[in-house]
Amino acid sequence: MRKRVDVVDLAIFTVAVYAVTVAVQVYQPATGGYFNLGEAVIYLAALLRGPLVAGVAGGVGASIADLSTGYSIFAPGTLVIKFIEGVAAGLLVAKLGRKVKPFYGFIVGALYTVLLLVFAVYYWAGKVYFGPEAYFGIGLPSLELVIPLPVWIAISVVVGGAIAYVLAKRFVQSSEALLLLIAGLLMVMGYFLYEYYVSNPLTGRPPEAAIAEVPINIGQAVIGVSVAIPLAGWLRRAGYAEESARGKDIQSRI
Repeated sequence: MRKRVDVVDLAIFTVAVYAVTVAVQVYQPATGGYFNLGEAVIYLAALLRGPLVAGVAGGVGASIADLSTGYSIFAPGTLVIKFIEGVAAGLLVAKLGRKVKPFYGFIVGALYTVLLLVFAVYYWAGKVYFGPEAYFGIGLPSLELVIPLPVWIAISVVVGGAIAYVLAKRFVQSSEALLLLIAGLLMVMGYFLYEYYVSNPLTGRPPEAAIAEVPINIGQAVIGVSVAIPLAGWLRRAGYAEESARGKDIQSRI
């Protein structure tokens, strides 16, 4: 019975990673890669379901997204990189996540607000494309929106406030919010190495162009944590994680 529950978790989060990754893709000309929101689901799985679910869902879901939306050259790297990222996120949260004073929640919330503002000013303000340009080889029109800087500033403040509230209430620990960023840096390093040594040479791009995507991927990790923390806090408060833990404990005794 326990295995059935794990399989359901794997299926749900794998589909969620795939869907979120495909839904928002912003093309990066320097490396041929794209910005996406898949990290949010990987980190959510790490907070709620642990390293195995986060790793498998991240690697499989994101690599299938690469294959289905015209980025197949990244699929092998994505499978490995996002698996490692998910496993690392789950292990770091499980092994090193510690309860801290509520005050630290406001500090970490302020930190994420500043990080979001920095990336909004330098990278996100302006045109945003929602949806892939191709799906299994079939061209699709992308939805283009222009999101001005004041809107991004408002979003950053609201999201940062939500993070601070969740962390101050300790639905999610401040230590967990910081540990997830370490896993995100593994993803950043993984894609840099893959683009430098594999994808850029194969596509005729200069290897050093991989440097251009480093800040984009850091921003992707920051957004991923910023989305995952409030969602995980709400789900934990609703008893989602606790109910799962109790259910698995009961099943292990049967």
